[in-house]
Amino acid sequence: MKVRTMESKKSASWLKFAAAAAVFAFGWGGAQAEPEPGLPHTFSPNTASISPAVKQQILEHMKQTNLERLKGWPGIIFYCPVEEADNPSVKAICTAVNADIGALMAERKIPFQIAKNAFDTHFLPHMSGRLLLVVELAATSAGAQPAAISAEVQGLAHYAHAVNWSSELYPEAGSKEKSPLEVPQHVDALLWESNFILATSGDQATLVDQSKAAIEDRVKGFLAEFDRINHKR
Repeated sequence: MKVRTMESKKSASWLKFAAAAAVFAFGWGGAQAEPEPGLPHTFSPNTASISPAVKQQILEHMKQTNLERLKGWPGIIFYCPVEEADNPSVKAICTAVNADIGALMAERKIPFQIAKNAFDTHFLPHMSGRLLLVVELAATSAGAQPAAISAEVQGLAHYAHAVNWSSELYPEAGSKEKSPLEVPQHVDALLWESNFILATSGDQATLVDQSKAAIEDRVKGFLAEFDRINHKR
């Protein structure tokens, strides 16, 4: 199970969250902006106005909070499927990325290990306490037109005893059976992500090198943020 702990850039519910978060935003910076002419002056989740300045303030706070979640982890487990890849293009991309990942990690002096299969992605983070940096790939079948490859690069943190915060609001009563919210769960929390899709009217092989480069650019971006938050002065 993946628990998203950062904002989704594609979420349709972002504005509702931002409206609710605006109240919090006024507590950590700046005075409340005046509503635009013709808009209500009272706060309501359905009718509230959020100025561009406040919205930007919320986004900056969320971004910094997400970066802080990358702090203190003792290293990284990297996974891009090779053994378990059915599509030859996916196998080729991950084989090439795995060959380069050591140099990318060494540049930042980050301890790392390559996960060989899905079992490793569950076992190694749990045993080592390291973050999991995983590449999820999907590709059209060989010969399909148009040819396309999509990828998600995700930074995941494994928590072995995660409990929903709302369980504190409704404590267990007597011998009543526990709510699932009160039972510790193994979860992978999403701390960072970056996605892309490539397509062509030509052969899928033309996308392999482009996909490899795009994945490595995103890995470099993640490692730069990981390094910056863990070594900031």
